Amino acid sequence: MKEFESDRARVKIPKGHRMSVIKMYFWVGLVSALLLRLVIIADHYEDIYARVLWYLGVLGYLWFFAHRYHIGKRRYLVIKDLGLLEKIETRKPLTEEDFEGLNYVMWSISVSKERLNYPGSDVFCG
Repeated sequence: MKEFESDRARVKIPKGHRMSVIKMYFWVGLVSALLLRLVIIADHYEDIYARVLWYLGVLGYLWFFAHRYHIGKRRYLVIKDLGLLEKIETRKPLTEEDFEGLNYVMWSISVSKERLNYPGSDVFCG
């Protein structure tokens, strides 16, 4: 698997999304999971309903997981570009930029609704 490209010379620490955007993606993932579960019920009534639910659910999942991939990639690049893991493992002092990058990664994890989405999806899975 190809590693993500990184360039230590110019590290850009991303800005986090607003809480409204974070919540929106949470609901997109949860509603998509529900729509895909409803396909089974809709299929007993009309084929068109099942198809519409299927496409909406799949499109929602594509949107949700593309967002999750993007967030994961941003976190990874901050850690890699700043060499944070290496610095922490060797107990090297952190620069102000390192602290900003670490703050972004920790903030991003702490506000993520991802941990709520998967158990919510499990409820709908059975």
